Amino acid sequence: MTHQNGHRPHVDPRPHLPETPEALTAEALAPRPPGGIWLAITGILLILGVVGVGMRIAGGYQDRAAWGFYAATIGFILSTAQAAPLLSVATRLTKGFWRKPLVRAAELFTVSGIINLLLLIPLLPVLPPLEGRMTFWVAWPGAPQLPLLLGMIALVVCGLGLLYTSARPDVATVLDRSGTALRNARLGSAWPGSAGILPAGAGARRGLLTGPWLGTPHQWKVMSNAITYLGIFYLMMLVFMQFMVGVELAISLVPGWRDPIFPAFLAISSIQAGLATLVVALALLRAFGGYRRFIALDQFWNPAKLMMSFSMLWFYFWWSGFIIFWYGRTPPEQGVLMTVIFGPYLWPFIASFFCNFVIPLFLLIWNPIRVSIGGPILAGVIIIFGNLMDRIRIYAGAFGVEDVTAHLVEHTPATRMPDLADILVFIGAIGGIAFLYLLAMRFIPAVSLWELKEGQLLTRHRSLVRSAVVVIGKPQ
Repeated sequence: MTHQNGHRPHVDPRPHLPETPEALTAEALAPRPPGGIWLAITGILLILGVVGVGMRIAGGYQDRAAWGFYAATIGFILSTAQAAPLLSVATRLTKGFWRKPLVRAAELFTVSGIINLLLLIPLLPVLPPLEGRMTFWVAWPGAPQLPLLLGMIALVVCGLGLLYTSARPDVATVLDRSGTALRNARLGSAWPGSAGILPAGAGARRGLLTGPWLGTPHQWKVMSNAITYLGIFYLMMLVFMQFMVGVELAISLVPGWRDPIFPAFLAISSIQAGLATLVVALALLRAFGGYRRFIALDQFWNPAKLMMSFSMLWFYFWWSGFIIFWYGRTPPEQGVLMTVIFGPYLWPFIASFFCNFVIPLFLLIWNPIRVSIGGPILAGVIIIFGNLMDRIRIYAGAFGVEDVTAHLVEHTPATRMPDLADILVFIGAIGGIAFLYLLAMRFIPAVSLWELKEGQLLTRHRSLVRSAVVVIGKPQ
């Protein structure tokens, strides 16, 4: 098949799904849940992270610079794992058909918010009081700690609500197949895509995870609307939290840093890193999770095009903020440049510049790399590393400033390397996210059964002249 850009892939870009809903259900549930060994390994990493947090708290709150890498870990998780569900949200709103095999893998990343919320709580006492420094909240009671905490809670609740709502029919299917559900109600089929999504004769599901799921047309309609609204709120809350974290953990701690473009830069870079995180997760599910038949070239090719676009946007938004400080060159502006770019964290900035802009763009502009599976995975790993370096130079640099009430940065903070506590916190956070993700996969299928079956009902294979084409129906 020749595609719009004229490049002919070596493999069929679409997943090869079973022909019937029953066969699709059986094959999608065939991969065994993650083994106990992986849960044990990630659980041990999570425990090490708890030890690291305890070590950091035991060190006290007097040395704010010691918490810089801790803050960078929070910013990194917010920009990668918590941003990964955005592809599911955006493609649902735009009704992208290629998204169906990957939406659940993206939504499962909402569990990462639990780890970030727990990490944020010990950091709140480190933030200096509002008096004498530039801040968004002026004299709001409880600010900035209370708004940060409530915003993160709202983001986590929206994310978990999105995952729960989307997974209800599939969890009901799993319970039905395992013989633990009651069967005393008939499945309605008036809602588009509801016929065949659950096994014939499925009854009321009254499990702890699904509630009274009957599969009626009304329930399908309510679920569809809930997914849309929760996805929109998740998108808004993620952008808002990028603004909040960027202002309170970076801008307000560096005297002279007045940059209205910086929160937008954080949001754009987080979307880029979220795409990269999802691509890497899809690669792992395809290679080790048993979902090779469901996750095909399309699920890497389309995110790769978006990653290439956001690599250019990364440079545009960074340059738009940087050029003002570079040409202004007032003493406060020079202090900002030395703190977060040219000073002690120059090398992390160089690494992020190349890994978030130069290398991904250079890789993904080439068709043989972009229209492949290995190319987007390599670009995704590079982008994730670049995002980590970018968050280190931003938050570690900002936390290193001694006097946040001064007119400018009088003394450029010294380069600070991560200590044992920082390393334990970081690997514990990553291990904790992996632990919750794998644990959720034991209850929720990593592919959305009902969406794949809906797509199965909406597609037909037809012949056009000498070519085989796929005709896709639009229910709405």
